[in-house]
Amino acid sequence: MAKFTMPVETKMPLVLLSGLAADARIFTPQKVAFPQLRCPAWSPPHRQESIDEYAQRLAETLDPGPCVIGGASFGGIVALHLAEHVDAQAVILIGSIKSPSQLPVYARCARPFRFLIPFLPIRFLQLLSRPMTAGRLKRFAPFAHGLACQFRDSDPRVFKWSLSRILDWSLAPVPSCPVYHLHGDRDWTLPVKYTDPDKVVVGAGHVLSLTHPDEVNSYLKDVLSQKSLE
Repeated sequence: MAKFTMPVETKMPLVLLSGLAADARIFTPQKVAFPQLRCPAWSPPHRQESIDEYAQRLAETLDPGPCVIGGASFGGIVALHLAEHVDAQAVILIGSIKSPSQLPVYARCARPFRFLIPFLPIRFLQLLSRPMTAGRLKRFAPFAHGLACQFRDSDPRVFKWSLSRILDWSLAPVPSCPVYHLHGDRDWTLPVKYTDPDKVVVGAGHVLSLTHPDEVNSYLKDVLSQKSLE
């Protein structure tokens, strides 16, 4: 089992956004290693709000000054847009993608059916997931238990909005700062073969911030240290 990295000596602010149906708990190992880490909660989106509009509104609540931002999965996509509204020194994608062209085939095929998303029974699915949030599962399958708890606690409005924005994402911003990309070679949600990451973590799946915290923390440390010295 991977051990959490000890706190890192760097003052550069770090902001990480969680993915679809997830929250700050997905970055628990990173919170241990980086005391300056902020993981803002997903606020309810406005009706038909674009990713860029949402990112601009999020930036108004952060005001982090010069910082390194990033995110996991959908959070990485939002971080690319957020970089245009804050003083980002770098963007770090963790199991995410840089552009719509890197979406997997199943996501592209689902685009014509985006109109069905408002009818998804998220509350009912959350109810069905409750057995997986029982304390007994936490003992025998803590990883599955943790993800189920995050899905149970997620806001259906945010879930549906995020899913809609993934499917209608057509234009990726080009941040003025460097973009760093870390990906797992066993990521079946956003398969690595559709992406071009700077570093691939062997044996890691989609939620590598939890399953491979040492590798993720080391990568974050390298970027933060580099930006702190510039």
